[in-house]
Amino acid sequence: MNIGMVILAAYVVVLLGIAFYAWKRDQKNIKDFATGGGLGIFVLTLTFSATYHSSYAFMGAGGFVFKNGVGWWVNGLWTVLPGVLFWIWGRRFWYLGKRYNYCSVADYASDVYESHTVGILVTAITMVFTIPYVAMQAIGCSYIFTTMSGGTLSYTVGASVFMVVMIILVWMGGMKGVAITDAAQGVFMWVGLVFGSLWVVLKNFPSVADAFAAAYAECPALFTLPGPQGVCTMQDWLSRWIVITFGMMMFPHITLRFFAGKNLRVLKWSAVFSSIYLTSIYIFTPAVSMAGRVLMPDLAVADTILPELLLKYTPVVFASLIIAGALAASMSTGDSQLHAVSTLISTDVYKKYINKDADDVKQYRVARACVLIFGVISIVFALTKPAMISDFLTLANGGVGSLVPAIIGGLYWKRATKAGAITSIVVGEAIMVLFTFVLKITPLGFSAGLWAMAVSLVLFVAVSLCTKPGSHITDVVDSINGYFDVAE
Repeated sequence: MNIGMVILAAYVVVLLGIAFYAWKRDQKNIKDFATGGGLGIFVLTLTFSATYHSSYAFMGAGGFVFKNGVGWWVNGLWTVLPGVLFWIWGRRFWYLGKRYNYCSVADYASDVYESHTVGILVTAITMVFTIPYVAMQAIGCSYIFTTMSGGTLSYTVGASVFMVVMIILVWMGGMKGVAITDAAQGVFMWVGLVFGSLWVVLKNFPSVADAFAAAYAECPALFTLPGPQGVCTMQDWLSRWIVITFGMMMFPHITLRFFAGKNLRVLKWSAVFSSIYLTSIYIFTPAVSMAGRVLMPDLAVADTILPELLLKYTPVVFASLIIAGALAASMSTGDSQLHAVSTLISTDVYKKYINKDADDVKQYRVARACVLIFGVISIVFALTKPAMISDFLTLANGGVGSLVPAIIGGLYWKRATKAGAITSIVVGEAIMVLFTFVLKITPLGFSAGLWAMAVSLVLFVAVSLCTKPGSHITDVVDSINGYFDVAE
Protein backbone atom coordinates (compact mmCIF):
# COMPACT_ATOMS: atom_id res chain seq x y z
CA MET A 1 0.00 0.00 0.00
CA ASN A 2 1.17 3.59 -0.73
CA ILE A 3 2.91 4.75 2.48
CA GLY A 4 1.88 8.33 1.86
CA MET A 5 -1.78 7.39 1.80
CA VAL A 6 -1.31 5.41 5.02
CA ILE A 7 0.12 8.49 6.72
CA LEU A 8 -2.73 10.68 5.47
CA ALA A 9 -5.25 8.10 6.67
CA ALA A 10 -3.63 8.04 10.11
CA TYR A 11 -3.75 11.83 10.20
CA VAL A 12 -7.48 11.81 9.44
CA VAL A 13 -8.11 9.23 12.18
CA VAL A 14 -6.34 11.48 14.71
CA LEU A 15 -8.53 14.43 13.69
CA LEU A 16 -11.66 12.36 14.09
CA GLY A 17 -10.45 11.31 17.55
CA ILE A 18 -10.03 14.96 18.55
CA ALA A 19 -13.53 15.77 17.28
CA PHE A 20 -14.95 12.84 19.25
CA TYR A 21 -13.21 14.13 22.40
CA ALA A 22 -14.73 17.57 21.85
CA TRP A 23 -18.16 16.05 21.25
CA LYS A 24 -18.00 14.24 24.59
CA ARG A 25 -17.23 17.55 26.34
CA ASP A 26 -19.73 19.59 24.34
CA GLN A 27 -22.66 21.15 26.20
CA LYS A 28 -25.04 20.21 23.35
CA ASN A 29 -26.51 23.69 22.99
CA ILE A 30 -26.29 26.34 20.26
CA LYS A 31 -24.14 28.76 22.29
CA ASP A 32 -21.46 26.14 22.86
CA PHE A 33 -21.78 24.89 19.28
CA ALA A 34 -21.34 28.44 17.95
CA THR A 35 -18.60 29.88 20.18
CA GLY A 36 -16.96 26.96 21.98
CA GLY A 37 -17.70 28.33 25.45
CA GLY A 38 -14.78 30.83 25.54
CA LEU A 39 -11.37 30.05 24.03
CA GLY A 40 -7.88 30.80 25.39
CA ILE A 41 -4.96 32.56 23.66
CA PHE A 42 -3.29 29.45 22.21
CA VAL A 43 -6.43 27.91 20.74
CA LEU A 44 -7.97 31.21 19.56
CA THR A 45 -4.72 32.27 17.87
CA LEU A 46 -4.39 29.02 16.00
CA THR A 47 -8.07 28.56 15.14
CA PHE A 48 -8.17 32.10 13.72
CA SER A 49 -4.86 31.70 11.86
CA ALA A 50 -5.53 28.19 10.56
CA THR A 51 -9.04 29.18 9.57
CA TYR A 52 -7.83 32.33 7.81
CA HIS A 53 -5.36 30.25 5.81
CA SER A 54 -6.75 27.57 3.56
CA SER A 55 -5.69 25.35 0.70
CA TYR A 56 -4.39 28.62 -0.74
CA ALA A 57 -1.46 28.48 1.72
CA PHE A 58 -0.08 25.17 0.42
CA MET A 59 -1.52 25.16 -3.08
CA GLY A 60 -2.78 28.50 -4.38
CA ALA A 61 0.09 30.70 -3.18
CA GLY A 62 2.74 28.43 -4.64
CA GLY A 63 0.81 28.15 -7.87
CA PHE A 64 0.48 31.92 -8.16
CA VAL A 65 4.24 32.47 -7.69
CA PHE A 66 5.01 29.63 -10.12
CA LYS A 67 2.96 31.33 -12.84
CA ASN A 68 3.34 35.03 -12.06
CA GLY A 69 6.58 35.55 -10.10
CA VAL A 70 7.52 38.20 -7.56
CA GLY A 71 4.26 40.10 -7.87
CA TRP A 72 2.91 37.63 -5.33
CA TRP A 73 4.62 39.64 -2.57
CA VAL A 74 1.48 41.74 -2.26
CA ASN A 75 0.49 38.81 -0.06
CA GLY A 76 2.39 40.35 2.85
CA LEU A 77 -0.20 43.07 3.34
CA TRP A 78 -3.14 40.73 3.53
CA THR A 79 -1.47 38.63 6.22
CA VAL A 80 -0.29 41.36 8.62
CA LEU A 81 -3.47 43.44 8.61
CA PRO A 82 -5.96 40.67 9.48
CA GLY A 83 -4.44 40.26 12.93
CA VAL A 84 -4.70 44.02 13.45
CA LEU A 85 -8.35 44.04 12.36
CA PHE A 86 -9.02 41.03 14.57
CA TRP A 87 -8.26 43.31 17.51
CA ILE A 88 -9.65 46.64 16.25
CA TRP A 89 -12.96 45.24 14.99
CA GLY A 90 -13.02 42.00 16.92
CA ARG A 91 -12.97 43.55 20.39
CA ARG A 92 -16.04 45.62 19.54
CA PHE A 93 -17.92 42.56 18.34
CA TRP A 94 -16.72 40.66 21.40
CA TYR A 95 -18.14 43.34 23.67
CA LEU A 96 -21.44 43.43 21.79
CA GLY A 97 -21.66 39.65 22.06
CA LYS A 98 -21.41 39.96 25.84
CA ARG A 99 -23.66 43.01 26.05
CA TYR A 100 -26.44 41.96 23.65
CA ASN A 101 -25.87 38.20 23.50
CA TYR A 102 -25.11 38.14 19.76
CA CYS A 103 -23.83 34.87 18.32
CA SER A 104 -23.08 36.14 14.81
CA VAL A 105 -22.49 39.28 12.76
CA ALA A 106 -25.85 38.81 11.01
CA ASP A 107 -27.50 38.81 14.44
CA TYR A 108 -25.71 42.07 15.25
CA ALA A 109 -26.59 43.67 11.90
CA SER A 110 -30.32 42.98 12.13
CA ASP A 111 -30.38 44.36 15.68
CA VAL A 112 -28.23 47.47 15.26
CA TYR A 113 -30.16 48.57 12.14
CA GLU A 114 -33.49 47.34 13.59
CA SER A 115 -34.09 45.53 10.32
CA HIS A 116 -34.62 41.86 9.60
CA THR A 117 -33.86 42.65 5.95
CA VAL A 118 -30.29 43.64 6.74
CA GLY A 119 -29.77 40.48 8.76
CA ILE A 120 -31.20 38.31 5.99
CA LEU A 121 -28.98 39.98 3.38
CA VAL A 122 -25.86 39.41 5.49
CA THR A 123 -26.80 35.79 6.11
CA ALA A 124 -27.68 35.09 2.48
CA ILE A 125 -24.59 36.71 0.98
CA THR A 126 -22.12 35.15 3.37
CA MET A 127 -23.77 31.77 2.89
CA VAL A 128 -23.75 32.02 -0.91
CA PHE A 129 -20.04 32.82 -1.05
CA THR A 130 -18.99 30.56 1.82
CA ILE A 131 -20.32 27.33 0.30
CA PRO A 132 -18.14 27.66 -2.83
CA TYR A 133 -15.24 28.57 -0.52
CA VAL A 134 -15.77 25.31 1.35
CA ALA A 135 -15.67 23.55 -2.00
CA MET A 136 -12.36 25.29 -2.74
CA GLN A 137 -10.83 23.42 0.17
CA ALA A 138 -12.06 20.16 -1.32
CA ILE A 139 -10.41 21.12 -4.60
CA GLY A 140 -7.07 21.60 -2.85
CA CYS A 141 -7.41 18.30 -1.02
CA SER A 142 -8.38 16.43 -4.14
CA TYR A 143 -5.09 17.55 -5.68
CA ILE A 144 -3.30 16.25 -2.58
CA PHE A 145 -4.98 12.84 -2.69
CA THR A 146 -4.41 12.52 -6.43
CA THR A 147 -0.73 13.49 -6.12
CA MET A 148 -0.10 11.26 -3.10
CA SER A 149 -1.72 8.24 -4.72
CA GLY A 150 0.20 8.66 -7.95
CA GLY A 151 -3.07 9.21 -9.79
CA THR A 152 -4.78 6.11 -8.34
CA LEU A 153 -7.37 8.26 -6.57
CA SER A 154 -9.30 10.48 -8.95
CA TYR A 155 -10.23 14.11 -8.38
CA THR A 156 -13.80 13.04 -7.62
CA VAL A 157 -12.78 10.50 -5.00
CA GLY A 158 -10.31 12.90 -3.34
CA ALA A 159 -12.85 15.73 -3.10
CA SER A 160 -15.56 13.41 -1.80
CA VAL A 161 -13.34 11.82 0.87
CA PHE A 162 -12.29 15.24 2.12
CA MET A 163 -15.86 16.52 2.37
CA VAL A 164 -17.11 13.42 4.20
CA VAL A 165 -14.34 13.66 6.79
CA MET A 166 -14.95 17.39 7.25
CA ILE A 167 -18.70 16.90 7.68
CA ILE A 168 -18.07 14.33 10.42
CA LEU A 169 -15.61 16.67 12.19
CA VAL A 170 -18.05 19.57 12.33
CA TRP A 171 -21.11 17.47 13.03
CA MET A 172 -19.47 15.93 16.10
CA GLY A 173 -17.40 18.76 17.49
CA GLY A 174 -19.04 22.13 16.78
CA MET A 175 -16.86 25.18 17.49
CA LYS A 176 -15.00 23.43 20.28
CA GLY A 177 -14.07 20.49 18.08
CA VAL A 178 -13.25 22.76 15.15
CA ALA A 179 -11.09 25.04 17.34
CA ILE A 180 -9.13 22.21 18.96
CA THR A 181 -8.49 20.48 15.64
CA ASP A 182 -7.58 23.85 14.13
CA ALA A 183 -5.01 24.37 16.89
CA ALA A 184 -3.39 21.01 16.15
CA GLN A 185 -3.57 21.60 12.42
CA GLY A 186 -2.28 25.15 12.76
CA VAL A 187 0.96 23.93 14.32
CA PHE A 188 1.23 21.22 11.68
CA MET A 189 0.59 23.72 8.87
CA TRP A 190 3.31 26.10 9.99
CA VAL A 191 5.96 23.44 10.48
CA GLY A 192 5.02 21.71 7.26
CA LEU A 193 4.98 24.76 5.02
CA VAL A 194 8.07 26.46 6.42
CA PHE A 195 10.38 23.47 6.86
CA GLY A 196 9.00 21.51 3.92
CA SER A 197 9.66 24.43 1.56
CA LEU A 198 13.14 25.03 2.96
CA TRP A 199 14.08 21.34 2.64
CA VAL A 200 13.06 21.24 -1.03
CA VAL A 201 15.08 24.36 -1.82
CA LEU A 202 18.24 23.26 0.02
CA LYS A 203 17.98 19.77 -1.46
CA ASN A 204 18.49 21.22 -4.93
CA PHE A 205 20.35 24.51 -4.43
CA PRO A 206 23.18 25.68 -2.14
CA SER A 207 20.97 28.41 -0.70
CA VAL A 208 17.67 30.21 -1.07
CA ALA A 209 19.47 32.97 -2.99
CA ASP A 210 20.79 30.41 -5.47
CA ALA A 211 17.26 29.15 -6.11
CA PHE A 212 16.20 32.68 -7.02
CA ALA A 213 19.28 33.13 -9.21
CA ALA A 214 18.54 29.91 -11.09
CA ALA A 215 14.93 30.95 -11.64
CA TYR A 216 16.07 34.35 -12.91
CA ALA A 217 18.38 32.70 -15.42
CA GLU A 218 15.55 30.40 -16.52
CA CYS A 219 12.80 33.05 -16.74
CA PRO A 220 13.78 36.68 -16.03
CA ALA A 221 10.16 37.79 -16.51
CA LEU A 222 9.30 36.18 -13.16
CA PHE A 223 11.23 39.01 -11.50
CA THR A 224 9.44 41.82 -13.30
CA LEU A 225 6.10 43.52 -12.96
CA PRO A 226 3.52 42.75 -14.19
CA GLY A 227 5.19 39.34 -14.58
CA PRO A 228 5.35 36.81 -17.43
CA GLN A 229 1.58 36.74 -17.92
CA GLY A 230 0.90 40.43 -17.25
CA VAL A 231 -1.19 39.69 -14.15
CA CYS A 232 0.57 41.64 -11.39
CA THR A 233 -0.33 45.21 -12.28
CA MET A 234 -0.75 48.00 -9.75
CA GLN A 235 -4.52 47.70 -10.15
CA ASP A 236 -4.35 43.96 -9.51
CA TRP A 237 -2.16 44.60 -6.44
CA LEU A 238 -4.63 47.06 -4.94
CA SER A 239 -7.59 44.87 -5.82
CA ARG A 240 -6.18 41.75 -4.20
CA TRP A 241 -4.90 43.56 -1.13
CA ILE A 242 -8.09 45.47 -0.32
CA VAL A 243 -10.64 42.89 -1.39
CA ILE A 244 -8.96 39.87 0.19
CA THR A 245 -7.96 41.63 3.42
CA PHE A 246 -11.28 43.27 4.18
CA GLY A 247 -13.48 40.72 2.45
CA MET A 248 -11.98 37.80 4.35
CA MET A 249 -12.82 39.49 7.66
CA MET A 250 -16.52 39.40 6.74
CA PHE A 251 -16.76 35.63 6.25
CA PRO A 252 -18.71 33.95 9.07
CA HIS A 253 -15.91 31.48 9.81
CA ILE A 254 -13.80 34.53 10.73
CA THR A 255 -16.44 36.69 12.41
CA LEU A 256 -17.62 33.89 14.71
CA ARG A 257 -14.15 34.00 16.26
CA PHE A 258 -14.72 37.62 17.27
CA PHE A 259 -17.20 36.28 19.82
CA ALA A 260 -15.18 33.22 20.87
CA GLY A 261 -12.43 34.71 23.06
CA LYS A 262 -12.61 34.14 26.79
CA ASN A 263 -11.83 37.81 27.46
CA LEU A 264 -10.27 40.90 25.85
CA ARG A 265 -6.77 39.95 26.93
CA VAL A 266 -7.14 36.69 25.01
CA LEU A 267 -8.40 38.60 21.96
CA LYS A 268 -5.53 41.11 22.08
CA TRP A 269 -2.71 38.58 22.25
CA SER A 270 -4.39 36.31 19.74
CA ALA A 271 -4.40 39.26 17.34
CA VAL A 272 -0.67 39.86 17.88
CA PHE A 273 0.34 36.23 17.48
CA SER A 274 -1.97 35.77 14.50
CA SER A 275 -0.23 38.50 12.51
CA ILE A 276 3.12 36.84 13.21
CA TYR A 277 1.81 33.40 12.27
CA LEU A 278 -0.05 34.49 9.14
CA THR A 279 3.00 36.27 7.73
CA SER A 280 5.82 33.93 8.74
CA ILE A 281 4.18 30.83 7.29
CA TYR A 282 4.94 32.09 3.76
CA ILE A 283 8.60 32.93 4.32
CA PHE A 284 9.94 30.32 1.85
CA THR A 285 6.96 30.10 -0.52
CA PRO A 286 8.49 32.33 -3.22
CA ALA A 287 11.78 30.41 -3.11
CA VAL A 288 10.23 26.96 -3.46
CA SER A 289 7.97 28.08 -6.32
CA MET A 290 10.88 29.70 -8.14
CA ALA A 291 12.84 26.48 -7.64
CA GLY A 292 9.87 24.66 -9.13
CA ARG A 293 10.13 26.72 -12.32
CA VAL A 294 13.64 25.36 -12.74
CA LEU A 295 12.99 21.77 -11.63
CA MET A 296 9.49 21.23 -13.06
CA PRO A 297 8.93 23.90 -15.72
CA ASP A 298 6.26 21.88 -17.54
CA LEU A 299 4.09 21.11 -14.51
CA ALA A 300 0.50 20.78 -15.71
CA VAL A 301 -1.26 22.04 -12.54
CA ALA A 302 0.65 24.94 -10.99
CA ASP A 303 -1.21 24.65 -7.68
CA THR A 304 0.42 21.25 -7.02
CA ILE A 305 4.00 22.52 -7.20
CA LEU A 306 4.87 22.06 -3.49
CA PRO A 307 3.53 18.50 -3.04
CA GLU A 308 5.07 17.46 -6.36
CA LEU A 309 8.48 18.78 -5.30
CA LEU A 310 8.21 17.18 -1.87
CA LEU A 311 7.40 13.77 -3.31
CA LYS A 312 10.20 13.96 -5.84
CA TYR A 313 13.03 15.43 -3.77
CA THR A 314 12.44 14.40 -0.13
CA PRO A 315 11.97 11.00 1.60
CA VAL A 316 8.43 9.72 1.14
CA VAL A 317 7.67 9.60 4.88
CA PHE A 318 8.79 13.20 5.35
CA ALA A 319 6.96 14.32 2.23
CA SER A 320 3.79 12.59 3.37
CA LEU A 321 3.93 14.21 6.80
CA ILE A 322 4.44 17.65 5.28
CA ILE A 323 1.70 17.12 2.71
CA ALA A 324 -0.57 16.21 5.59
CA GLY A 325 0.01 19.84 6.57
CA ALA A 326 -1.56 20.81 3.25
CA LEU A 327 -4.54 18.68 4.19
CA ALA A 328 -4.59 20.55 7.52
CA ALA A 329 -4.66 23.90 5.69
CA SER A 330 -7.70 22.90 3.70
CA MET A 331 -9.45 21.07 6.52
CA SER A 332 -9.02 23.85 9.08
CA THR A 333 -10.69 26.39 6.81
CA GLY A 334 -13.30 24.08 5.36
CA ASP A 335 -14.56 22.76 8.67
CA SER A 336 -14.75 26.29 10.11
CA GLN A 337 -16.70 27.52 7.10
CA LEU A 338 -19.13 24.64 7.20
CA HIS A 339 -19.59 25.18 10.94
CA ALA A 340 -20.19 28.89 10.40
CA VAL A 341 -22.82 28.46 7.68
CA SER A 342 -24.69 25.88 9.77
CA THR A 343 -24.61 28.17 12.80
CA LEU A 344 -25.96 31.10 10.76
CA ILE A 345 -28.89 29.09 9.47
CA SER A 346 -29.79 27.91 12.95
CA THR A 347 -29.46 31.24 14.78
CA ASP A 348 -30.29 33.79 12.08
CA VAL A 349 -32.91 31.97 10.00
CA TYR A 350 -34.46 29.08 11.91
CA LYS A 351 -34.73 30.80 15.30
CA LYS A 352 -35.90 34.16 13.94
CA TYR A 353 -38.25 33.18 11.13
CA ILE A 354 -39.21 29.51 11.41
CA ASN A 355 -39.45 28.62 15.08
CA LYS A 356 -39.13 31.61 17.37
CA ASP A 357 -39.76 29.43 20.42
CA ALA A 358 -36.85 27.08 19.65
CA ASP A 359 -34.62 26.57 22.68
CA ASP A 360 -30.83 26.17 22.62
CA VAL A 361 -30.99 22.40 22.29
CA LYS A 362 -33.36 22.57 19.30
CA GLN A 363 -31.14 25.14 17.59
CA TYR A 364 -28.16 22.89 18.25
CA ARG A 365 -29.88 20.00 16.48
CA VAL A 366 -30.82 22.17 13.52
CA ALA A 367 -27.23 23.40 13.19
CA ARG A 368 -25.96 19.82 13.10
CA ALA A 369 -28.53 18.91 10.45
CA CYS A 370 -27.37 21.89 8.37
CA VAL A 371 -23.81 20.57 8.54
CA LEU A 372 -24.96 17.52 6.62
CA ILE A 373 -27.08 19.47 4.12
CA PHE A 374 -24.53 22.11 3.24
CA GLY A 375 -21.72 19.60 3.26
CA VAL A 376 -23.46 17.70 0.46
CA ILE A 377 -24.08 20.95 -1.47
CA SER A 378 -20.38 21.79 -1.18
CA ILE A 379 -19.40 18.36 -2.51
CA VAL A 380 -21.59 18.89 -5.57
CA PHE A 381 -20.04 22.32 -6.17
CA ALA A 382 -16.49 20.98 -5.79
CA LEU A 383 -17.12 18.30 -8.38
CA THR A 384 -17.76 21.01 -11.00
CA LYS A 385 -13.99 21.76 -10.74
CA PRO A 386 -14.05 25.60 -10.70
CA ALA A 387 -11.11 27.89 -11.50
CA MET A 388 -7.55 28.19 -10.16
CA ILE A 389 -7.51 28.46 -6.37
CA SER A 390 -5.91 31.95 -6.18
CA ASP A 391 -8.48 33.41 -8.62
CA PHE A 392 -11.34 31.74 -6.79
CA LEU A 393 -10.08 33.23 -3.51
CA THR A 394 -10.31 36.74 -4.96
CA LEU A 395 -13.81 36.12 -6.33
CA ALA A 396 -15.17 34.74 -3.06
CA ASN A 397 -13.75 37.62 -1.01
CA GLY A 398 -15.13 40.12 -3.48
CA GLY A 399 -18.56 38.65 -2.95
CA VAL A 400 -18.59 39.38 0.78
CA GLY A 401 -16.52 42.57 0.52
CA SER A 402 -19.62 44.65 -0.22
CA LEU A 403 -20.78 43.98 3.34
CA VAL A 404 -17.85 45.87 4.89
CA PRO A 405 -19.33 49.42 4.95
CA ALA A 406 -22.63 48.35 6.52
CA ILE A 407 -21.14 45.89 9.01
CA ILE A 408 -18.28 48.08 10.20
CA GLY A 409 -20.22 51.34 9.90
CA GLY A 410 -22.64 50.15 12.56
CA LEU A 411 -19.78 49.85 15.04
CA TYR A 412 -18.63 53.47 14.76
CA TRP A 413 -21.12 55.78 13.05
CA LYS A 414 -24.34 56.95 14.74
CA ARG A 415 -25.62 58.35 11.42
CA ALA A 416 -25.61 54.92 9.77
CA THR A 417 -29.10 53.96 8.67
CA LYS A 418 -31.07 50.89 7.62
CA ALA A 419 -31.61 52.39 4.15
CA GLY A 420 -27.89 53.09 3.77
CA ALA A 421 -27.01 49.53 4.77
CA ILE A 422 -29.55 47.87 2.47
CA THR A 423 -28.71 50.08 -0.51
CA SER A 424 -24.97 49.59 -0.17
CA ILE A 425 -25.26 45.81 0.15
CA VAL A 426 -27.75 45.29 -2.69
CA VAL A 427 -26.09 47.60 -5.21
CA GLY A 428 -22.60 46.41 -4.29
CA GLU A 429 -23.54 42.79 -4.86
CA ALA A 430 -25.29 43.70 -8.11
CA ILE A 431 -22.13 45.34 -9.40
CA MET A 432 -20.04 42.35 -8.35
CA VAL A 433 -22.31 39.95 -10.21
CA LEU A 434 -22.73 42.22 -13.25
CA PHE A 435 -19.01 42.87 -13.75
CA THR A 436 -17.95 39.29 -13.00
CA PHE A 437 -20.56 37.09 -14.65
CA VAL A 438 -22.42 39.25 -17.19
CA LEU A 439 -20.15 41.94 -18.59
CA LYS A 440 -16.95 40.14 -17.51
CA ILE A 441 -15.02 43.41 -17.24
CA THR A 442 -12.47 45.00 -14.89
CA PRO A 443 -12.84 48.77 -15.50
CA LEU A 444 -9.47 50.58 -15.41
CA GLY A 445 -7.88 47.25 -14.47
CA PHE A 446 -9.46 47.08 -10.99
CA SER A 447 -11.30 43.93 -9.97
CA ALA A 448 -15.07 43.68 -9.80
CA GLY A 449 -14.78 43.12 -6.05
CA LEU A 450 -12.95 46.41 -5.52
CA TRP A 451 -15.47 48.34 -7.60
CA ALA A 452 -18.29 46.74 -5.63
CA MET A 453 -16.68 47.70 -2.31
CA ALA A 454 -16.05 51.28 -3.45
CA VAL A 455 -19.61 51.81 -4.67
CA SER A 456 -20.97 50.19 -1.48
CA LEU A 457 -18.99 52.62 0.66
CA VAL A 458 -20.13 55.70 -1.28
CA LEU A 459 -23.76 54.63 -1.23
CA PHE A 460 -23.66 53.69 2.44
CA VAL A 461 -22.45 57.15 3.41
CA ALA A 462 -24.62 59.09 0.94
CA VAL A 463 -27.90 57.29 1.65
CA SER A 464 -27.29 57.32 5.40
CA LEU A 465 -26.78 61.08 5.33
CA CYS A 466 -30.09 61.47 3.48
CA THR A 467 -32.14 59.22 5.77
CA LYS A 468 -32.92 59.11 9.45
CA PRO A 469 -31.03 56.65 11.66
CA GLY A 470 -32.81 54.45 14.17
CA SER A 471 -32.48 55.10 17.88
CA HIS A 472 -30.81 51.78 18.66
CA ILE A 473 -27.62 52.44 16.68
CA THR A 474 -26.94 55.47 18.89
CA ASP A 475 -27.29 53.29 21.96
CA VAL A 476 -24.99 50.63 20.49
CA VAL A 477 -22.23 53.02 19.44
CA ASP A 478 -22.42 54.95 22.72
CA SER A 479 -22.29 51.67 24.60
CA ILE A 480 -19.18 50.55 22.73
CA ASN A 481 -17.43 53.90 23.12
CA GLY A 482 -18.32 54.14 26.78
CA TYR A 483 -17.07 50.66 27.54
CA PHE A 484 -13.73 51.10 25.81
CA ASP A 485 -13.19 54.60 27.19
CA VAL A 486 -13.40 53.03 30.62
CA ALA A 487 -11.58 49.79 29.74
CA GLU A 488 -8.66 51.59 28.13
